Amino acid sequence: MVRAHVVALTIVLTLASIAGCDLSRLQPSKPTPSPSATSAAPAYLGKPKVGDCHKLTLKNISAESDTKKPVDCSDKHTTRTVAVVTAPAAATRGTNDAQAYAVGKACGPALNKVLGADAETRAKTLYSLAWFMPTKVQKAKGAKWMRCDVTMTDQRHAYALKNKTPFLDDDPDKAERVCGRINPDNEDAWELVPCAVKHQFVPRKYIPAAKGARFKDAEAEAEKVCKSHGPLFTWSHAEKWGSGERFYICWDIIEGSLPKEHGGDEIVV
Repeated sequence: MVRAHVVALTIVLTLASIAGCDLSRLQPSKPTPSPSATSAAPAYLGKPKVGDCHKLTLKNISAESDTKKPVDCSDKHTTRTVAVVTAPAAATRGTNDAQAYAVGKACGPALNKVLGADAETRAKTLYSLAWFMPTKVQKAKGAKWMRCDVTMTDQRHAYALKNKTPFLDDDPDKAERVCGRINPDNEDAWELVPCAVKHQFVPRKYIPAAKGARFKDAEAEAEKVCKSHGPLFTWSHAEKWGSGERFYICWDIIEGSLPKEHGGDEIVV
């Protein structure tokens, strides 16, 4: 199975021409997984349990299966198991988006319960869903589960989670909220980051999708509904759509934050 997304990409950013400066050439940067450990621990093949905590790298989170032993939740950890469900057949068939949709439908309610808050608040954070299937050895022994974890990632890092739920019981802080920046290693790319670091893009207007809206039309609809708010728009990804959280977000550019080759101080929002 090809994992649809590694990081908290419940949104896809489209940059268009702004103030006479063509930003359409900016493309999303690919995640940079953390290096794996030099010496692997013995594979942990126990059945997952709700409430288990895991210290996983970005690379681990992108894998189909996880064979690392859970850690004490009082220690640093980067994912927490929110549900263990019977793996839906659709989670391993069809396109990446179709698989993610099925996963979101199965795992979404548990994820939202652990996160707390409302859909708009959750949409503007780095929290997202990671999921894992049994290994071949586990499947041979009859395992048919799917593990659903909450995680908080951007393109470069998997961040430590709180040891308290719901995570968003209080207003999210800058380390939890999602912002965007031009990739410092490649000015033709952008990346999602915590709002605690320097950034150029901020999510502003949250617009729920109309009843009956289809995921395949989400990009076009996001562009349409955000047209009056500015040229930056995003939409919830397939696993969010599957969970019932279907929305579009219109983004702002922080005044004077862009390099001059991308408009610089001419940008006013």
